[in-house]
Amino acid sequence: MQKKIIALAVAGLVSGAAFAQSNVTVYGSLDLNYTYSKADNAKFSGMDSGGLNGNRVGFKGEEALGNGLKTIFTYEYGTALNEDGGLASVRQAFVGLAGSFGSVTLGRQYAPSGSYLGATNANDITSVNPTNLMLGTKFNTLETGGGSRWNNSVSYNSPNWSGFDMRAIYSFGNNVRDSAGDATTDGSKFGIGGRYANGPLYLTAMYQTVLDNDGTTPAGVEQNTQGDKAWAIGGNYDFKVVKVFANYIREKNDATDVKQTLWSVGLGIPVSAAGTIKAEYMDYKYDNNSSDKAKGFGIGYEHDLSKRTRLYAYVSRIDNDDGVAWSYSKVAGYADGENNSNVQFGIRHFF
Repeated sequence: MQKKIIALAVAGLVSGAAFAQSNVTVYGSLDLNYTYSKADNAKFSGMDSGGLNGNRVGFKGEEALGNGLKTIFTYEYGTALNEDGGLASVRQAFVGLAGSFGSVTLGRQYAPSGSYLGATNANDITSVNPTNLMLGTKFNTLETGGGSRWNNSVSYNSPNWSGFDMRAIYSFGNNVRDSAGDATTDGSKFGIGGRYANGPLYLTAMYQTVLDNDGTTPAGVEQNTQGDKAWAIGGNYDFKVVKVFANYIREKNDATDVKQTLWSVGLGIPVSAAGTIKAEYMDYKYDNNSSDKAKGFGIGYEHDLSKRTRLYAYVSRIDNDDGVAWSYSKVAGYADGENNSNVQFGIRHFF
């Protein structure tokens, strides 16, 4: 009996030691705001979740395996603060190995656009920023939001070489065979990008493409994203008295020969140790024989109460041509050519 007790105690110590080698961090973002958005007679007015950053709670960690090799993992859920949605969606979920070579990870994870492109916008990923509204609703392969997190993917992330790092990712189009024996795929994708961030200078370039998509939408409409190719360049430079931002984004579909381009320029002007004014102008063109266009601007103020808590206020506007209808995501029922105006203020806290 005494030997069994000693054996159980030793087993407990061993398992405890093994557990201690795996370091786990709990993190998240809490962001809630009031937003007023109007597109002609269509309006939204009320609380919304995720003005500066999408709300989330996540777990990330690593386990040392020896000889500089370690296991790394992230499990991150999205949620809402203004309504009962629980932990409604998986934002990221991946596991892999890291070492002096960089890291190789498998799961749902960011493409280069999700990791690198946000820093080229003065208004970051603000939900009323016209640049992000365009990317999130129109561009199939080059987004900064949820569309930039790819399922069924394997990713290589390089080490940092004196400020430069790169990412390459392949998303498998999982084959599905129905009862009739017909096979489809949900769309395989490939992306590669790099960035240089050293001192006041930030530069990035990337390329992403949909390689195959034979799937259908829930309504049975055939997808047309196969052959989408997109690339982007951008950067920022911090002059201390002002920070300048710029990017240029282009996407083309081989099957339809439809092209679309978007570019933006912006400024970040510090007005105190805690406060910054941000302004951005964007121009969008959808070249489908009619050359429909849209222009937008956004201006806002962000004030840091601490390293983790920030207040923000933004106004933005999108002017649409007759063939396009870009608006804040909560506005529904508006028509092509209607312009969209937005006012938003809120608070964000990291933990």
